[in-house]
Amino acid sequence: KGRRMLARVEREREGEGDRIEMNEMASWRGFAAALSAALLVVVVSGEACETCEYAAGNLGCYEGATGLLEEGAFEPAASRFSVAHDSPDDALAFSASLVDGEGGEPASYWHSIPTYAEERVTGMDGSEESSGGAVLVNFVPEIRRGAIGKLEIIKDVEGNPIKYDTKDVSNSAGEFLYKRPRYVAYGPSPFTYGAIPQTWENSLEPDPVTGIKGDNDPIDALDIGSAVPDIGFPYVAKVLGSLGLIDDNETDWKVVLINANDPDASKYDTIDDVPASVKETIFTYFRDKPAAVGDAPGIFWPGLTDAYVPQVWKGLEDTKQILENTKEEYAKLIGDCEKVKDLEFAYSGCA
Repeated sequence: KGRRMLARVEREREGEGDRIEMNEMASWRGFAAALSAALLVVVVSGEACETCEYAAGNLGCYEGATGLLEEGAFEPAASRFSVAHDSPDDALAFSASLVDGEGGEPASYWHSIPTYAEERVTGMDGSEESSGGAVLVNFVPEIRRGAIGKLEIIKDVEGNPIKYDTKDVSNSAGEFLYKRPRYVAYGPSPFTYGAIPQTWENSLEPDPVTGIKGDNDPIDALDIGSAVPDIGFPYVAKVLGSLGLIDDNETDWKVVLINANDPDASKYDTIDDVPASVKETIFTYFRDKPAAVGDAPGIFWPGLTDAYVPQVWKGLEDTKQILENTKEEYAKLIGDCEKVKDLEFAYSGCA
């Protein structure tokens, strides 16, 4: 049943049905509610319990378990934090929130977790190893591999929880009817997708690499590792390289990572070590995702075309500098409370 529903949803195209006649309003409300519920059956509870195992142990198959993160298949980004899932059966109400386990106070996915991780990681067998000079970052997963829901860190809400992005549904007269959760028309994500905390792609100034302003978000990242984490459980990942997507004339870097505890992490030191098929899958996803809703394909730095050429990939050294750039921009951002206010970001340091 889950596969049939997923196939049905994959055929949906972004924006279809967003402008409807008023006399169809009731039926469309029912359809939207049913669609949200059905998708959450697929994305939230449609998998065997063993896939729900994470650093905190068995998460009760997405029943909103809250617990301090422990070592295991993933190295926790910071052991003092816990994660709470609210309303896992309702896409519009769902949220993943970070909690400071030491004091029980709300924490922020964007502001409370450092960009870089410790220099040592614990393997799945419990052994502790040096990072060997690798660049280790803390990664916040927003979209699980195989999912189609569009979730993201919400920058203007206190605590910056992870929630579904939403889209307004209007009638034929352009009048607002209701909001619906957004799903990726292209299909399931081929990797776990998320963000690196305490970074910011400056939307007010040109990116120092591309010369094109940033997209106003923490820098995006994706994990090519085999294990699938739960939404919002931050963990340590190894930086391999990056891809420079130019989206709507904004710089939107995609940092390629691998879970630091993945068995293949020791095999990959830079993007050149990643199998060609994996890199092509990443590129194709970001190139063709806009085309699935009728927009032009994605284009990439430096050629500003959709051509797949070796130059689209940035190696480890270049990616380290890109990370440093976004980390510096973040530091300048939170040091300017007037700018934080103007951009309508939620940050407790400027409350």
